[in-house]
This record gives sequence, structure tokens and C-alpha cells, in this order.
Amino acid sequence: MTQIAPPNSPTISDDIYHLIKQDIIKGKFSPGAKLAIKEMCARYHVGNSPLREALTKLAATGLIQQQNQRGFRIPLISGKDLADICDSRIHIEVAALKMAIAKGDDYWEAQILAQFHQLQKCQQQEDVDQAEWESRHSRFHNALIEACDSPSLLGFCNILHDQFDRYRRLAPTDLKIRAELDAQHREIMQLSIAREATKAGELLAEHIKLSARAAMAMFGNR
Repeated sequence: MTQIAPPNSPTISDDIYHLIKQDIIKGKFSPGAKLAIKEMCARYHVGNSPLREALTKLAATGLIQQQNQRGFRIPLISGKDLADICDSRIHIEVAALKMAIAKGDDYWEAQILAQFHQLQKCQQQEDVDQAEWESRHSRFHNALIEACDSPSLLGFCNILHDQFDRYRRLAPTDLKIRAELDAQHREIMQLSIAREATKAGELLAEHIKLSARAAMAMFGNR
């Protein structure tokens, strides 16, 4: 008897989607690289059909370009594209944060505090585990806006955050800017819990701009 996967259960293509997405964000594929189906199947130990399904889903997020009959390619990078992603992220994520501050309850506050604490613990380690830091950093930013009560808005925020992260991880590390960004996390957390929506939104916008400025170093613009 054929077993049908229950709704919302993970599929092979879902698993491959997340694996490829993380590899793109981590910079394991060069900008502009063509994704050969045969090589990708071997790399991820998956069949043609679930791989193509995963790549098509990633194309909808902008992390991959689908080129009609010519297959799939990693998007090129540019200062103009980064600036566009930065501006879009500011407009959407600041709006989500203000909505979350208006609607958030005690559980929302507790989650922000918990995720900030986990991020701080990771940052204070002598040898920071970069992969773990990235995971905790994402969870902190997600916790800030989770109470906005808009799945569509959260979806757009996640897409822009992933596109932004691809640039951030390709860029050289600026320790001075990194320290300033880390300090801003505490301020954003405090302003959000204090329900200072305007100030929290303004600081989040500055936080995103500062991170983008560090990434712009790839293009010779500071």
C-alpha cells in the first residue's frame, strides 16, 4: 500500500533545498557559478527530480537564477544589488519589528531575552564557533519580529535575510564593525522589550546599514 506523506512533513526535496540554501549562503558556490545537474546530484546524493524541485524553489527566493532551458546559476554579486537588498530589508524588517512590539506578549519578551543570552554566550567564547554563532544570530533576529503575526511579512524577511547573509559571509571581517554590531544587539533587545518602537526601529535600520557597509568593502566602497 502506498504511503502518502502527511501534510507539512519534510520531503527529500525539502531536505535538499535547505542543504543547498545553506551552502549558497555560506559561499560554497562562487557567484555566477553554473549548477550542473549531474554534478549536483552526485554532490548531494539525490535523484534528478527532487534536485530540480529544490533548485526551482530556491530560484523563487532569489538565491538561484533559473535560466529557461539553460539550467540554474548562482547570482552574481554587485554593490547595487546589495544596496537594494539592504533598503528592502530595512523597510520590511523594521515594519515587522514595530508590529511585533505592538503585539508581543510575555512569551515574546522571554524568547528575545533567551536568544540574546544564547548569542552573547557564543560571542564570549575564546574560540567562537562561527557556524553556531550564525545559527544563534539568525534565531535572535527572528525572535525580535516573530510576534508581528504576519506569516507573509515573516516570509519576506527570511528571504531578504538570506540574500543579505550571502553578501555578509562573502565579505572580509571587520573586527571594529563586528564589535559595534554586537553592542547594537543588546540595545535593540532592550528597546524592543521596553516597547520603544520608534527607537528600536531606527536602531535596527542603522544595524542593517552598518552590516551592509562592512559587506560593501568587497566593492571598494565604505
